[in-house]
Amino acid sequence: MNNYKLRRSVAMGVSLVAVLGIVAGCTSNGSESEPSASSKTSEPAKPITLTYWAPLNPVIGAVVSDLGQIDMYKEMEKRTQIKMQFKHPAANQVDEQFKLMIASHDLPDVIETNWLTYPGSPTKAIQDGVIIKLNDLIDKYAPNLKKIMDENPEIKKQMRTDNGDIFSFPFLTVTKSRVFSGPVIRKDWLDELGLSMPETMDDWEKTLRAFKEKKGAKAPYTFNYGQLGVVYGFLEAFGITNDFYVDNGKIKYGPAEPAYKDFIATFSRWYKEGLIDPDFATNDSKMLDANITGDKSGAILGFVGGSIGRYIDAMKSKEPNVNLVAAQYPVLKKGDEPKFIRREWDYGTSGGAAAITTANKNPIETVKYLDYFYGKEGHLLSTFGIEGQTYKMENGLPTYTDLIMKNPDKLPVASALAKYTRATAPAPGYSDDRYQEQYYAYPQQKEALNLWAKYSNNALKVLIPPISNSPDEATELSKIANDLKTYTTEMTTKFIMGGESLDQYDKFVGQLKKLNVDRAIELKQAALDRYNKRQ
Repeated sequence: MNNYKLRRSVAMGVSLVAVLGIVAGCTSNGSESEPSASSKTSEPAKPITLTYWAPLNPVIGAVVSDLGQIDMYKEMEKRTQIKMQFKHPAANQVDEQFKLMIASHDLPDVIETNWLTYPGSPTKAIQDGVIIKLNDLIDKYAPNLKKIMDENPEIKKQMRTDNGDIFSFPFLTVTKSRVFSGPVIRKDWLDELGLSMPETMDDWEKTLRAFKEKKGAKAPYTFNYGQLGVVYGFLEAFGITNDFYVDNGKIKYGPAEPAYKDFIATFSRWYKEGLIDPDFATNDSKMLDANITGDKSGAILGFVGGSIGRYIDAMKSKEPNVNLVAAQYPVLKKGDEPKFIRREWDYGTSGGAAAITTANKNPIETVKYLDYFYGKEGHLLSTFGIEGQTYKMENGLPTYTDLIMKNPDKLPVASALAKYTRATAPAPGYSDDRYQEQYYAYPQQKEALNLWAKYSNNALKVLIPPISNSPDEATELSKIANDLKTYTTEMTTKFIMGGESLDQYDKFVGQLKKLNVDRAIELKQAALDRYNKRQ
C-alpha cells in the first residue's frame, strides 16, 4: 500500500479528522455517532447494473477472482439496488489492457485507476471523451465528498485539474500515519554488537561495516536495481532525490545537482568495501527476501507490512529473537531533520480513483453510489465490513471480529480483510487509523508508523504535489522524463560498480542537458506554478 500533501497546512490531516469525525469515529461521550442523512444513498427507482473496470490487487486476487464476490459489494447491492459487474484486467497486463480499452473506446461505466498517469493528464481523458467532468454532479448528488472538499481546501485543490475540472472519486489519505516505507534494520544485531541506532551517514557506515565484519553479512544493506529509480533512503541524506523535487518553490532534478556526485562517491566506496549488496544490479524481490531471512543482510529499504511484518513472520520460528525495526531516514549531520520522506498526499497517488465514463447511462445513480463511501455508513462498510460479521462496536470503536483477526480458515489478516472488505488497497473513500492500529499486529510495525511520521511534514517542502501538465506538455514531458530516468539509472549503476569513473561525472551532467533536463524542469515548474494558483 505502491502510493503515498498539505503544502500550506501541515495540520490538515488532523483538521480533516476533526471536521468529519470519521477517523476517530466517536462522539464526545465515546459512543459511535449516528450517520447523518447525507451519508445515506437513496435507492434508484429500479435495480441498475453497472460495469466497473478495476485492476485486482494481488492480495485480493489471492482470495477472490472478482470484487463482486466480496461481501461488502453484496451488501452495497442490498442497500442501493445497484449491482456492480466487475471487469478485471489480467494481473500482468493491466497497462496494456487499459490502453486497449481506451483505444477501442469500448468503455465500462466506471474505471478505477491512477488517473494522474493518464497519457496527457486527466484533462486529456476528459477531452478524449473517455470520462466525464464531475463538478456539477458532485455539487448536486455527492454531499459527503462535497462536504470534505468544501471544508478542506487542500483536498479540493488536489482533486482538481488546473482548469478546475474534477475527474474522479479518489482514495483520500487522512490518517496521522502517512509514511509506510523507509529504512528497516536488524535491531537484534545492533543490540548484540552494542551499537546504537544509526542516524547519520557516518553512523550507517560504522553499522554496516560491523554487520559485515562481525555478523558475516555478505550484503549488509540490500537493495535492487529497480530502487535506483525510486528512493534509496540514503540519497536523500544529501538533500536531494534522484528525480524532480522542489527547492524553495523551484523545481530541480536531483542527478543534475552537485550533491548527487557526493552520494555516488559514497555508495561507490561502500560498494568497493562490501557494505552494500554486490548483486544489487541483478537482484529481484525474491533475492532481497532471501538476503534478509538468510542473515546475509541487516538492513533494507522496506515497508511496514511487506517487510517488517512479513520478515518477522518468516523468521521467528528459527530465530525467536529476531527484531526488525524501522530506522529514521538518514541525515549527514547529527541533529538534522530528514526531508525527503515518502509521505502520502491527501489525494492518493497510487490508484484507487474511480471515474465515470462517457458510456455511463446512469451518472447520477453512479455518483450517489460512489459518494456513499465518503459518509460514515459507507466508510464503515468499505473499511470494516458488515457489523456483527466482520466487526463489532467496542467502546465506540469498530473492532474486527475473529473472522478477520483469527480467521477459521487460517487466512492471514490481510487475506481475510480482502475477502470481506476493500480495506487492503486504495479505493474510493478514505483511510482510517482504526484500521491500521488493528491491521499491523507487531509493535515494531506500529513503532515504524510513528517513527517515519515524525518528520513527514518536512516532505511538504520538497516533494512535488499532484500537479498536472496540459496534454501537449504531458506528451513532451513523458519522453524527456523516460529518457532521463533510463540514462540516470544506467550511469548511476556504472558509477557505483566502477564501470565508469567519477572523473566522467561532468560528462554525465552534460548528457542530462542534451536530454533536455532543463526543458523538463521548465514544464514541471509551469505545472507547479499553476497548481499553487488553484482555488
